[in-house]
Amino acid sequence: MPEVRDLAALVSSRLCHDLVSPLGAIGNGVELMRMMQLDSPELDLIEQAAKAAQARVQLFRLAFGVAQDGQEVRAAELTQALDGIAIQGRITLRSAFTAPVPRLLAKRLTLAALCADSALPYGGEIVVEPGGVVATSPRLTLDAALWDPLGQGEIPAELSAKSVHFGLLVTLGPVEIERDETQVTLRL
Repeated sequence: MPEVRDLAALVSSRLCHDLVSPLGAIGNGVELMRMMQLDSPELDLIEQAAKAAQARVQLFRLAFGVAQDGQEVRAAELTQALDGIAIQGRITLRSAFTAPVPRLLAKRLTLAALCADSALPYGGEIVVEPGGVVATSPRLTLDAALWDPLGQGEIPAELSAKSVHFGLLVTLGPVEIERDETQVTLRL
């Protein structure tokens, strides 16, 4: 019988899978309208929204979906999913994966990148490498109720839909956190 955590990951995978097709259809529709030379500010908005939604779904599929031993994620797929964090433009994201990554590591890295993103409400840079994630900004916001338990290997007591990635990351293995006024590092 699957664990509750596995059921939640299966639900996440299913939702992401079911959203990919309609979002792709919207993107294709916008492309067809552009071919018919029907440019407008409204069409630009639809195109931007569709691209942002597709990027976030891809990110969420890796972060919240099923990850089993032996599965791998192509480097390009991981990089493209991580770009979903930077799609709005306030975050610069850098990653340099060239080889396939174990699926469980990809899940941990995307969850860690989401944690890092939450520390950058005013923008900044996130660097994702196989060993972890570094977030840099002149104005970091580190909520002690989330970051302290994460560094201690505990699930934060007060989780919400907005912060669930903190709880999930800690269940997948230890996280070492280093922080100062302008940078936070999550080592996996």
